[in-house]
Amino acid sequence: KPLRSKHEMTDGRRSLAEILTARPPESPDWNEAQNRFQFIDRLLTECLGWQKPDISVEAPDGADGRIDYEMGNPPKAILEAKREARHFGDLPSGSPSRVRKIKPLLEASKELLSAFNQCLQYCALRGSPLGIVCNGPQLMIFQAFGPHGPPDEGECYFFNGLKAYRDDFTLLWTLLSPDGVGENRAYRDIAIHRSPRIPPKALESIPDPEQYRYRSDFQEDIRTLSLLLLEEIEESQEVRAAFYKDCYVPIEANNRHTMLSKQIIANRYRRVTGTRSPPKTLRAATSNRPPKAAIFPDHTLERGYADRPIVLLGDVGVGKTSFFENLYFQLDQETRDDTYFLHINLGHQAALTSNLSKFIIDEIKDQLRQGYSIDIDAEDFVRAARHEDLIRFDDGPNGRLKEANPSEYELRYIDYLNDLITDRAKHLRSALAHLCHGRRKQIIIVVDNADQRDFDTQQEAFLAAQELAASGSCLVFVALRPSTFYTSKERGALSGYQNKIFTISPPPADEVIKRRLQFAIRVAEGKQQLAAIDRIRFRFQGIVFLLRATLRSIRSNDEIRAFLGNISGGNTRSVIELVTSFFGSPNVESEKIIKIEERSGQYQVPLHEFSKHALLGEYSYYNPHSSLYACNVFDISMADSREHFLKPLILAFLYSNSGLANRDGYVPGKSVVEEMLKLSFLEEQCRHSLRKLARNRLVETPHSHFREIDVDEGVFPEVFPYRTTSIGLYHWRRWISTFSFLDAVSIDTPIIDEECREIVCELADSFQISDRLKKAKAFRAYLEVQWQASGIGVTYFDFSELIKQQEESFRTVDKVVRASARS
Repeated sequence: KPLRSKHEMTDGRRSLAEILTARPPESPDWNEAQNRFQFIDRLLTECLGWQKPDISVEAPDGADGRIDYEMGNPPKAILEAKREARHFGDLPSGSPSRVRKIKPLLEASKELLSAFNQCLQYCALRGSPLGIVCNGPQLMIFQAFGPHGPPDEGECYFFNGLKAYRDDFTLLWTLLSPDGVGENRAYRDIAIHRSPRIPPKALESIPDPEQYRYRSDFQEDIRTLSLLLLEEIEESQEVRAAFYKDCYVPIEANNRHTMLSKQIIANRYRRVTGTRSPPKTLRAATSNRPPKAAIFPDHTLERGYADRPIVLLGDVGVGKTSFFENLYFQLDQETRDDTYFLHINLGHQAALTSNLSKFIIDEIKDQLRQGYSIDIDAEDFVRAARHEDLIRFDDGPNGRLKEANPSEYELRYIDYLNDLITDRAKHLRSALAHLCHGRRKQIIIVVDNADQRDFDTQQEAFLAAQELAASGSCLVFVALRPSTFYTSKERGALSGYQNKIFTISPPPADEVIKRRLQFAIRVAEGKQQLAAIDRIRFRFQGIVFLLRATLRSIRSNDEIRAFLGNISGGNTRSVIELVTSFFGSPNVESEKIIKIEERSGQYQVPLHEFSKHALLGEYSYYNPHSSLYACNVFDISMADSREHFLKPLILAFLYSNSGLANRDGYVPGKSVVEEMLKLSFLEEQCRHSLRKLARNRLVETPHSHFREIDVDEGVFPEVFPYRTTSIGLYHWRRWISTFSFLDAVSIDTPIIDEECREIVCELADSFQISDRLKKAKAFRAYLEVQWQASGIGVTYFDFSELIKQQEESFRTVDKVVRASARS
């Protein structure tokens, strides 16, 4: 639990004044036990607000010694107490209670040196980052270990005299209250004093570091055509049936290029429901099912079962929409004739409406009319659907007019019909009931992409779906992201309902792209007719060559398939956008690719072309905004060269065989931080890294905190469990030691070594391949030197080994540079 003071600072200041006023003149004669009992205990509890359960005294150190005070559990600070007679001597002059250099203080007092070394030993044995030495009137606070050399070469806070306690109590409270120790304020503030300034990134030497690289007219044409052929084509009613027949990839397809273990993929959403029962995977029945058989093989989805919406969970871009679209197009004709399939896509529609319930009702009416020629407001339909209401009309007073005044009866009858229609929600429920029970039709309604809207809209969409499902006439699905479901169960509309929950997992990214490319080639060649492009088919010859070369490269290159399958993190939409934007990208020489393919018919797009595009997007240089896929794991938050490796170490540790992961692959965040503290990193460094990794999708919590669920900066990230995603695994095991990655992020990384920094700054804005190679080699050499100097020796991560594994990516560029020099 977080450490909290039991009273306010003003109460502690008042208690200190009372203690100092009542301090007896014989206090210098107290022994250590008396000093602790009479003063230090009271200083901690009455003045600084510590609660006794948060302090351990006389704790064994594991080496036959006893520790005077352990503060926090596990200990965040160790306090070594001495008696007042052990005065720390005539110390060098300096302002009391401010940061002081440790070495001169130790050289001036053998008593202080002895107490410092004893406390330092306890800190090392117990893994505590903060050491405190106190003899009563004098108190020293220091870093027990840190990234910038031995502890005695650093700085400390030193309170020299009881007057210093009183005069600077605000600082003392800030540093040593439970809140201050829990938040590591002393350690952090000393680090700020001790650490040199973080050197500027080479990016700052570029006049326009966020400069766009504009497309040529040729690249603009290629971009437009690729959007039409690979993305927009699925919206064309003319080819949608053929598109889903040829392009849809079932979730059961082999995902062998994903680096995550099969167990983690299988348990992807196990913890999302908050119960012990994992959700089932939603599957459609096979195409060879017998006529009139259920569309879904799960018996709980049979007609008449659901009086609540079925919640379908899937991460953003996983293919929830495609699943339902494909389901409809794959129905055999007999089943399709027996089914009304109504797909309401809130991602594309209802953006401007202020009344979502009204929109959903209108959309269902429109889809029934346009797709099935059913007008639920037509008189004949209303008479059939509202038959019982009309019987009650005739049984009432108006029924007597039927013979007494037929004309008046007819007018009132018409008004009554209009009244029935005007109650839109009730009329729709009656219409659906008539279609289901009267005409014996299956009705499936999908409320899709509600999670792309704001939270209030999502809640309104669910409540509308709940009302539709309550009629018992239709099967209603609400497609949500797991994080949206979690938030709504916690504090939204879903909290009041027990829903049937299914999930959908991502299909293999490389298979999705291969099928889309094949279909795009057929359309571009005219083998698949599409009237909208017939008039511009003459412009498609160039892109056909580009599509063929890309398809061939993906089919034949396992490294490209691994790249696409992992860097998108299961987001099918993301990998489609990546490949689509690759065509016509200003950072891809598409015209050269087309010319070589036209001439040879054998061009292979190398992996580094995809990698470069993923890193730079449409920018000239890598920057934190240039890529939706890459994270600069070498960036640092302090001037500590060891921190270059902290994020890769966390990624590797999460995936290691540590024995700490649960069956779903999650490791407690507290265990991650404890492991990194053993490697002498600071808590603040660990927290900064965890937040960045989570926000960039390299690690994930069970409910996507930091990425999809905002987390207040005051919440420590170690309160959540984490696991490495496929994006994180690809960064760590494949990407971060390659030429493309090191070349790109070198200008976005603070480089501690001045010589290397000068080389990278000098070449930062150059597009010449020889300069880029020189820059990347210098940065790689710098990182390897820093890794060797770090002294980090763990079994789960070795940066030098990663460099050896990706040496070929540098040799390939070397060959290009040498060939260019010869020509």
